[in-house]
Amino acid sequence: LKRLLFTRDGKAFAAMEGTLSLKTPSLIRRLPALCGVMFCLGAALEYTMCKTGFYNVTAVKEGQKAAARQAEEEEFWMRVKARRETRQAQVTIRS
Repeated sequence: LKRLLFTRDGKAFAAMEGTLSLKTPSLIRRLPALCGVMFCLGAALEYTMCKTGFYNVTAVKEGQKAAARQAEEEEFWMRVKARRETRQAQVTIRS
């Protein structure tokens, strides 16, 4: 038996019914295999990242960024302190 179905754009297609129909895929049945495959892919990616030194390079770059940020902040506060001292010297009344 065939049943006529229509898509959103109005095109017709035939769908089989009964024992010849297409079965809907079961997620419950395929989920363990999918989890296993994804676990193996994640483990392989992690192994590759460890062996190539990705984490070491990332740690060094993050350390450099933090050091640069700290140096900028220290320089900024030194300029603020110098500016304050200059203004204080201008405002101080000499007797």
